[in-house]
Amino acid sequence: MNIADKKSFSLDHVLVTPKDYMSTREQFRQLGFSPSPISYHPWGTATCFIMFADNFIELISVTDATKLGTGAVNGFCFGRQMDAFARRGEEGISLIALHSKDARQDFSQLSVKIPENQGVVDFRRPIILENGQPDEVVVSMALFIDQQSPDSSWFLCQQHRPELIWQDQWRQHENGADAMLAVTYLADDPAELATGWRRLYGDQVRYDGRIAEVDTGSGLLRAIDLATAQSEYAGVALPAAAGSQPHGISLRLHTANLEPLIRRLDTQGVAYHRTPGRVLVTPGAAGNVIIEFVQQR
Repeated sequence: MNIADKKSFSLDHVLVTPKDYMSTREQFRQLGFSPSPISYHPWGTATCFIMFADNFIELISVTDATKLGTGAVNGFCFGRQMDAFARRGEEGISLIALHSKDARQDFSQLSVKIPENQGVVDFRRPIILENGQPDEVVVSMALFIDQQSPDSSWFLCQQHRPELIWQDQWRQHENGADAMLAVTYLADDPAELATGWRRLYGDQVRYDGRIAEVDTGSGLLRAIDLATAQSEYAGVALPAAAGSQPHGISLRLHTANLEPLIRRLDTQGVAYHRTPGRVLVTPGAAGNVIIEFVQQR
């Protein structure tokens, strides 16, 4: 997909926030991913990307607490949001970002329907290009963090210089992963997440009493109850959680061939569970997230 063709509110990226940043980054390397170089936000978080064709995983954690509070808007600071996630004892999927071509215009429209929001934040993130030259990523984020359910919250992300993010060399992974197909949440009542998603996607959201699901255009958002989760992910433990609020538990990735992945996992001694056309990497090997590799879309 040409990134210019991405739909508004399609899945842009998933934030995975580990307790031990460098150790988790190395875990993802052991799984056969090729993370981008590490760079730093002005509010004290480190970041790197695991890129796919039209979405990506962002590994992000607070690495410099002295900068927390920088860039605050109406008292809200993104770094503090990440810090609060860690302080709750959480690790794993902390937020998702949805694509926006105009964060301010989208915020203006959505804030009428979603009064609980934190406004729009603009920031620049210094990077070093492959040729060694410095440059800056420029981003606008429209924040819709639900303080009652922060771990299933989202924000809109507008990349003003997408060419600095969507680089081909960062999309080549030894495990063959080429797309993020779905983000799955665990919820006592998946209908609650379905209700929230309908404010964005309307009647595209489906709920059958057990599974809530919507196709964003570049990946599914799914919410399932505990019984369904235990059935879907039989063979691996569910990610640890500090509370009972809805939270992300799994990322479903596509690969054209599972065999190179299996060889990689075996060589690295990574724990996984295999069924036909599917491999589940245990959350202990991937920052408290089940990585679900599938060979068929």
